[in-house]
Amino acid sequence: MTQYGFLFDQRYCIGCQACQTACQVRNASPVGTSLRHAISFEDVPEGPFMTVSCNHCESPACVANCPTGAMEKDDETGIVSVDKEVCIGCGTCANTCPYGAPVIDKEAAVSTKCDLCADRLADGELPACVNACPVKVLTHGDLAELDKQGVKEAPGFTVEATNPAIRFVTA
Repeated sequence: MTQYGFLFDQRYCIGCQACQTACQVRNASPVGTSLRHAISFEDVPEGPFMTVSCNHCESPACVANCPTGAMEKDDETGIVSVDKEVCIGCGTCANTCPYGAPVIDKEAAVSTKCDLCADRLADGELPACVNACPVKVLTHGDLAELDKQGVKEAPGFTVEATNPAIRFVTA
């Protein structure tokens, strides 16, 4: 099995939030809702900045605790997604995720979260957040390869027992 994940180079992030905006647009997120959270240069004048979404954990708490089985981890890619036809919007996934990745859409009564733009990946395209980064500090790939380029912990990020599939290049 391949485990996809993100690589974030904190050394050169400019805090522009283009990744967050691209995610919001791609997912038609309601105002004030984001599936990717990025710290802005307007909030923190100097880096290192941080951007995170679902970390597609190797042992995702959201999948383990979902009472309906709506949260799924793909056997081939390791991508964690939600089946909105099965989800009842109870919020268990959001409450058990140590990173707060799932967001409950109260109007639709379902959970929503980053799916690493699985449909874009299947079409040979980059995830929207990766594609939007103007300085190309956010990338994605096979976690085994990302392990050669980055580390598990970074300023502003702690590794939990779920073993998140994100790596960092730090200053």
